[in-house]
Amino acid sequence: MSFTQHTQRLKQIDSCLSNNTSSRRFLHQVAKPKEDDQSFNEDSWLFASADSSPVILKDVREDSSSVHYLQTGKSLNEQLSVMQACLVNGNVDRAQRMLIGLYKLYPEAMKEIADVSVHNEIISGLLAAKPQPLTTEALLWYDQLERTYMIKPNANTFAIMIRGFIKNDMRNVGIVLMQELLRSGLTFNNMLHSAYLSDQDIDQIKQVARSIVDEGHENKDLATKLIEAVGSAEKQISEYYQKTEETTDNTKMVKGHASVTRVGKENKLISSGVTGIVQLKNTLKSLYSNELEGYNLQMRLERDTYDSEIARCREVNKKRGDPLLSADRSQIRQLTAQWLPQLEALIEEEQARCKKALDTGTDRVRMQYGKFLTQLDAPKIAIITILETLRLNAIDVAKNLSESTLKYVGIKTVTLVLTLSNAIHNEIRFEKIKHRSNRHILARNMSVAKLASSGKLFNMTMRRAEAMELKDSSREWLDSWDIATKTRIGSMLVSMLIEVARVTESSSDPKTGVITKRMVPAFIHKNILYRGLKYGVISPHGVLREVFKKDSIASTMNARYLPMLIPPRPWLTYNAGGYLTQNEPCVRMKDNVEQLRYLKIASDQDKLHTLLAGLDSLGLTKWAINRSVFDVVRKVWNSGIELAGIPATSYSAPEPVKPVDYETNKKAYLEYMFQMREWNNGIANQHSQRCDCNYKVEIAQAFLNHPMYFPHNIDFRGRAYPIPPHFNHLGNDLCRGLLLFDEGRPLTERGLFWLKIHMANLYGKDKLSHDERVKFIDENYDRILESADNPIPEKILQGNVETPLPWWLESENPWQSLASCVEFAAAMRSPNPAEYVSHLHIHQDGTCNGLQHYAAMGRDNKGAFEVNLIPSDKPQDVYQGILNIVDRLIEEDAKNGVREAVLLRGKLTRKIVKQTVMTNVYGVTLIGAREQISARLREIKDEHGNHEFELVEISKISMYVAKKIFDSLGEIFTQAQEIQNWLNQSASRIARSMPASALAAWKHMIIESKESRKKLRKAISDAKKSDTSLESEKVMELNPNLGPGSMRRKRLNHLATKPMNTVVWTTPLGLTVVQPYRKFT
Repeated sequence: MSFTQHTQRLKQIDSCLSNNTSSRRFLHQVAKPKEDDQSFNEDSWLFASADSSPVILKDVREDSSSVHYLQTGKSLNEQLSVMQACLVNGNVDRAQRMLIGLYKLYPEAMKEIADVSVHNEIISGLLAAKPQPLTTEALLWYDQLERTYMIKPNANTFAIMIRGFIKNDMRNVGIVLMQELLRSGLTFNNMLHSAYLSDQDIDQIKQVARSIVDEGHENKDLATKLIEAVGSAEKQISEYYQKTEETTDNTKMVKGHASVTRVGKENKLISSGVTGIVQLKNTLKSLYSNELEGYNLQMRLERDTYDSEIARCREVNKKRGDPLLSADRSQIRQLTAQWLPQLEALIEEEQARCKKALDTGTDRVRMQYGKFLTQLDAPKIAIITILETLRLNAIDVAKNLSESTLKYVGIKTVTLVLTLSNAIHNEIRFEKIKHRSNRHILARNMSVAKLASSGKLFNMTMRRAEAMELKDSSREWLDSWDIATKTRIGSMLVSMLIEVARVTESSSDPKTGVITKRMVPAFIHKNILYRGLKYGVISPHGVLREVFKKDSIASTMNARYLPMLIPPRPWLTYNAGGYLTQNEPCVRMKDNVEQLRYLKIASDQDKLHTLLAGLDSLGLTKWAINRSVFDVVRKVWNSGIELAGIPATSYSAPEPVKPVDYETNKKAYLEYMFQMREWNNGIANQHSQRCDCNYKVEIAQAFLNHPMYFPHNIDFRGRAYPIPPHFNHLGNDLCRGLLLFDEGRPLTERGLFWLKIHMANLYGKDKLSHDERVKFIDENYDRILESADNPIPEKILQGNVETPLPWWLESENPWQSLASCVEFAAAMRSPNPAEYVSHLHIHQDGTCNGLQHYAAMGRDNKGAFEVNLIPSDKPQDVYQGILNIVDRLIEEDAKNGVREAVLLRGKLTRKIVKQTVMTNVYGVTLIGAREQISARLREIKDEHGNHEFELVEISKISMYVAKKIFDSLGEIFTQAQEIQNWLNQSASRIARSMPASALAAWKHMIIESKESRKKLRKAISDAKKSDTSLESEKVMELNPNLGPGSMRRKRLNHLATKPMNTVVWTTPLGLTVVQPYRKFT
């Protein structure tokens, strides 16, 4: 296989992984290995290694850990999390007893769940015990690993042991363990890459090794090897920083510009003062200084989100008395700063009570959640609680304004409680990862990044070797909180916030007109009835809701997910890749335990290497900001006018006038209420769009002098997306127009042809033939060059509506068109356009990809022609084709006097039907289609600016149109609908099936549960004889007859008798897609 063929395969996987909804394909600039590289061979390369064989797991009824969950209300992972929390809080004895007890009661399930990382936590806890480390017990536990638990120690095990014994001045034991390390087949490099070792630990171990060498000890050779291993990483890091300094001294040229100077006052972006933007700017500050570069700068960007917000709030409180200093601060920022110290104090008091309960054992409830609550500092818990609560409520307010019917005001209590506890839990994990690092891990990351950038990690043999080393050295236990802990912590934080959060309410006396101000709760808990069910809701006060309309908080938590300054970590395993400090799965999922199990096993079985290599290919593409386009964006933004998709500073539509017969005429009342809702919706949308645009432009300005990378992950179906949500190459027209490839390629004659096709497509001429599109660009040659030379005349910025618009502003995608104009002009003015080095990225869009797949599977010639799978002179427009059929059906109904048809005659457009046609193949329902069409119909207005359809009737009209679209699809895509129906029936039958072996195993496990109770009784008896005691809380957790036992037995019987399988399928790239059509996971 030639090098060119390998390159084509890399492009194919990028195409497969790109967003399936539009099949966007673009050139990914991935450095390739040299052709004389010995490791470059066909058998080890990317697609030769793809493994699409299915992952086989036990049915849920055959899984003893699921039985344990239903019997006790807690999974074994959650039990182990309690064990880990005990270790964190110093209760090592209880943690040991818990783990031993779980092995006795559930030996088979524990073999699958409790790997070496769980035992490493126990050993680490024993060696860190206070007041005296339990070194003897740690050695005994280490000795039992292989003999009792059949688990082989890994590099982390030895790192923990050697660190612990050397810290406790037991050098000889440390030397013996080093010998054990080498005898087990591991190396000192493996140990030094352990996250359990800090730089101080490594220095201490290095000092011991030096003393052994200096003393001429018999283990002198062993110590020399260790010193050499430590030195190699230090040398690599030194070379990296030297190279970084050289790069910093030589300022890099950005395409199309002579220099990359810092943003001056005359070029300053006039940003809004809303909370989300201020938080983003604080995070981006470090990009404007020369203090840090590369790796260290990226680490700061990822780490400082909450810390910078806490510092900002404290600074606001210091300056609160000075009106000049606080005049420009938004209301949300002032409220956050006001609530933070009060909430922080309450949390500190609760943490103190929890610690006392853990020490004395007097309060069992606090003992349960206190183990977790005390693992994070009070200020951080407080700021997370405030920001998450504000964010969710701000999103809810915006959603209520945009929906046609009001549901209720506020957030469901259970949603807020679980969101807060999950955010706290994730931050605890992040803090743990942040503090577990050393210079050797940094050196390894640099080495792996170098391999990825060179293309060598696309050799599957090398990739597997690196993945195996990473898996062994970075295997750590990730805890899982049980629902009771989440509920208690989340509800406690909500209660505290309700207690401290206050806003100022103003009221006017109707007689005297005197305005009175008073402090009232910012949030209220109440019960509501919604769709026949009763819910608890946390509602923001009316004052706060008004603040949300003017200030943006909805995006504040995404500051960690910015573009990266250095290449992302390669995805060597399912949960290690992308950002430097975050270990999250490569698949986006919502608490789907089953999906995570399949993903982990597929990764362990080495089935994901091709898929993960594709994500690396996408992430290694290097991008830069298009300065020419950015300068124009900045001018338009600062002008405050609405232009090219950039919203105006303020909403200009007048408020609807209340009708005179508002109170007596029901129709007039409803019409006015709909108009007011639409007007409020317009204000909210304009503000939201302005903030979103501000977010994008701020990021672009911060990265003007920096290259950027977009780490990628996939959704549960295997579609790849950039992780940074606000600014990426798959974003809107503004994002795409602001981006260029950092590394260019010669345009070539064929490239110039496709550049013209691209420009015509952006303008809206994508339904012409290729020759006609090229002709269109040639005819507008002078206007295109003029757009590049003078993109935005000053008169347009001043609001002069009579000024002719430049060519690019007439385009359907103006910012991408402007970028194309600049690139086209530069190429055509160069000595040889074919040799011009282009940096422009070109997207190619498929025609309704879902229908394309169905047409291909069904060999449907008619459908294939409509979606351009069959050659034709001009591209077919499937949406226009569906519209034509819908118009015909409406015309027939209109002749029969159908009211909806009469109203709709001649008023439907391609835009109205497009979204429903696209989403039909993905399972959109009639109700969903009705909402899509309603949104489009509300946009239709007559020449006077009035709505074409009465707002009170739009819902009924939309349902009529949705049914006609569905009928039209069946008329053209007959095979597609038949296949879709077959897939639906298959999924239904799979979901309702149950293997006979599963039922038999389930019944057998119910019988075994009786044996578990016997073992528990014996454990209690033995504890009494030995004058020890088992905590009653632990007895309740393990005994299925205690607690709400009758309810759990009903769940067992229900699960055993009711068929319910998960629909599981495997993609050609080896990803197991899990679609649970049932509640139990």
